[in-house]
Amino acid sequence: MENVIRNMNFKPLLEKVEYEKLDPPANNSTINMRVWDELKVERLRSDAVKVYLTRNIKPEPKSILKLEATMSVEVLINPSEYEKLDDAEKYFKESQVSRVLATTIAVVVADITMHSPIGAMITAPVMQG
Repeated sequence: MENVIRNMNFKPLLEKVEYEKLDPPANNSTINMRVWDELKVERLRSDAVKVYLTRNIKPEPKSILKLEATMSVEVLINPSEYEKLDDAEKYFKESQVSRVLATTIAVVVADITMHSPIGAMITAPVMQG
């Protein structure tokens, strides 16, 4: 399956950002910032797919901020090798594509949260489940 991706020149694009400033937490409360990623693969044409990575940040209990950011990249593929995949999303989660998207989205999240009540939020440059 090493020949699925035809070209490793990726240009990540920012697709969407949703940021919401929430109320401050109650005094002496503990906040758990839940961070997780969702990956989606969409077939564009016979020789290309678009891979989307969405990083979600939502606190429990609900306070401080809520953030969702989506990056995408178009990937040229070998159609015959792609068709052999049992699970395209699993393949791309484990590929260089997800590492490029996760690294880029980590920087975007840090930039967006820099001036938030908690300061720059540094998230992992890898897929988070």
